[in-house]
Amino acid sequence: MPVPEVTVPGGSEGGLRKVPPERLLRADPGVPEVVKGSLGHCPGMRCRLRAPVYVDLTGDGKPELVLAFDDDSGRTWMWVYTASGGSVRRVLDYAGPSQVTAATVGRDLVVDESGEGRKATVRYRWNGRVLAPVPVG
Repeated sequence: MPVPEVTVPGGSEGGLRKVPPERLLRADPGVPEVVKGSLGHCPGMRCRLRAPVYVDLTGDGKPELVLAFDDDSGRTWMWVYTASGGSVRRVLDYAGPSQVTAATVGRDLVVDESGEGRKATVRYRWNGRVLAPVPVG
């Protein structure tokens, strides 16, 4: 489902890089209010929104937008958005402990969680509709 009231500029200079991350998160009904309420400090030193990452995870030659937010309760929220036509659609919604890091391996998004005496790795791969978890190995 497209994020309401967010459009993606077209042309060679358009794409998700032209969509302000804070505006996208505020418009997305799937983003928790605790995150939306903290975006008033962004950009700035008190902003808990990590720098946006643009990487092609779907294989269509256009970068997706990866956003992560560290809240006050020790959680990290992460979303991945893709552009299709003039609209934006969320293809991954993730919440985990604050010690989350993510990296790309090929077109896969690999999320590492650590904290509370445990470590877990989840690998996400495009299935034609969303980024879905796949076995790590």
